[in-house]
Amino acid sequence: MESEHSAERFGNAGVRVLATPILCHWFEWASLLAVADHLEPGEATVGTRLSIEHLKATPVGMLVRVEAEVTAVEGRRLAFTVEAHDEAELVARGTHERFLVDLRRFLKAVEAKTVTSG
Repeated sequence: MESEHSAERFGNAGVRVLATPILCHWFEWASLLAVADHLEPGEATVGTRLSIEHLKATPVGMLVRVEAEVTAVEGRRLAFTVEAHDEAELVARGTHERFLVDLRRFLKAVEAKTVTSG
């Protein structure tokens, strides 16, 4: 874990420990990677829900390992449990939800939204 991952970077002066927003990013990334090899061409997943408990502080310089495990597949909904461990202990845990989308159709809907709002 580097300085760029610390709470200090997010405006919390002097707090040189792993920032919760970084954990959120890492949990989403780990979940994405957990299913990436199983997607068909043209498919993607998008995050829709994330719930975490940031349990312990991790100092700058300590390694952090993040894991995501698929716990349910219900149609297009994918559910995950996520955990982060530093070199000493479990530092965060939670759940994450992603939805499988047809990327072309998804981006078309996003584009239509920007055209109608602009």
